[in-house]
Amino acid sequence: AASTNYDINFVRTILGDEYVEMTLDNIDRGKPLGVYATQGEVDMFLTITVNNVKVSFLAFVMGILLSAGTAYILFNNGIMVGAFMTFLFKHGYLKETILTVFIHGTLELSAIVIAGSAGFQLGHAILFPRTHSRLESLRIGALKGIKIIAGLIPVFIAAGFLEGFVTRHTEMPAVMSLAIIIGSLGFIVYYFI
Repeated sequence: AASTNYDINFVRTILGDEYVEMTLDNIDRGKPLGVYATQGEVDMFLTITVNNVKVSFLAFVMGILLSAGTAYILFNNGIMVGAFMTFLFKHGYLKETILTVFIHGTLELSAIVIAGSAGFQLGHAILFPRTHSRLESLRIGALKGIKIIAGLIPVFIAAGFLEGFVTRHTEMPAVMSLAIIIGSLGFIVYYFI
């Protein structure tokens, strides 16, 4: 967010020129979040869901690199989200962005962070085996992490469904968006905490 705020070209480095130009074109047409309507609903649902499951699995598995790999995955995803949100904020669309992106993003981003916690669990098991051998500690940490990842799959399916079928309706009343966002946040808190 800070880099995009001080250097508007930073977003091009992170998201790519093609994506930024498409977003600028969408802004000119009065549909700043038109990216969510570029694919058919089912295609978008499947593409997004598969991608998010891959990212979460990668965030978990990269914990084997003593948690540094997981930190790298989470950092990269955070930079992308921050750059995108700040880019739209600088163009005067923060409210619309929050009310649109977090329809699916509340579940999706929370789940990616939780997948990162599974990766940190894996790295922690290697770094701090306690009274177990490192191999036994790794096995225990991996099993705990796999349970977390398995529990995230329905969350990613729900987030993919929302992104594919609901987020594309950027003209949705704010009250409906907020109801979905608050309901999703409540679900994450209930399900995981």
